[in-house]
Amino acid sequence: MPFNLREIPGLARWLCLALLILALASVAQAAEPLASWREPLRGQILAYASQAADPASPGFVPAPERVAAFDLDGTLITERPNFFVLEVALARLKAVCPAFGQQGPKEAELCRAVAGKKDRRWVRKNLDQVLSLPFKGMSFAQYRELVAQVWNQGIHPKRQKPFKDTVYQPMRELIALLGAKGFTVYLNSGADELSLMAISADLGVEPSRCIGTRYQAEPREREGRVELVRTGELDLKFLNLGVNKAVNMYFKAGCAPVLAAGNSTGDSWLLRMAGANPRPHMVLVVNHDDPQEAVYSRPELLATAKERGWRVVNMQDDWLRLFE
Repeated sequence: MPFNLREIPGLARWLCLALLILALASVAQAAEPLASWREPLRGQILAYASQAADPASPGFVPAPERVAAFDLDGTLITERPNFFVLEVALARLKAVCPAFGQQGPKEAELCRAVAGKKDRRWVRKNLDQVLSLPFKGMSFAQYRELVAQVWNQGIHPKRQKPFKDTVYQPMRELIALLGAKGFTVYLNSGADELSLMAISADLGVEPSRCIGTRYQAEPREREGRVELVRTGELDLKFLNLGVNKAVNMYFKAGCAPVLAAGNSTGDSWLLRMAGANPRPHMVLVVNHDDPQEAVYSRPELLATAKERGWRVVNMQDDWLRLFE
């Protein structure tokens, strides 16, 4: 039956009109690039991205070099109280303990930790074991499936929503804008590379464009197929923090990024790499100053940003909202 506004009684008609206007405004805002960003930073980013894609602009960057790199935890998603792969490890331990604790003294310690008998400092001090031992013997495919499950179904302990809903909406919009302007976007994180591959598509990044820490593995033949199985040990050569972030970026992309975003000193060499690019570039440092999320800062990184002229993204001032 056709909808006829004139047939609706007076008050209801005005209510329908108001709802229609709100809906149209919401659609228009969603279509607007960087709708969750405030000026003047919004305009600066839009201008940079447009000029980088315009051959007639002095800010043009050829497509092969139009590369952007983003850290994950604290830059694209919330990292408090725990960064995401630690939440994956804790979920795994909750699922396999207490039986897992019978495999040895280290495993027993991990089960005591997940049961609350160890404090956060112990967990942080023993991250290498927490992030590796629970996955010993697990194939790469099984691990990626577990990560995707935690991402989609696990509940963030503070936000009380699925982890997939703790992505910063302004950063989703930025990645979408860069993609529309012909940028090749990479994730470059201290998190393990397989976990990045498991969630990257949801962030607007191809799984093949993930750069992260790698864990040792061994190949096994099973039912006519070869699968890679985690040994439970970190490959120290592929700990993707600090200098390695810059080195691994170049090996993966074949060039330095012209845009990079991070929020910790572990990102500093990646940010420096972008900031030293002879092509027109932009460096973004995310500063957590919004009480709606968590208030903390990295003074050393902020000082470097001020010294080098990098743009600081103050979440409270530069973003209209945190999440979708």
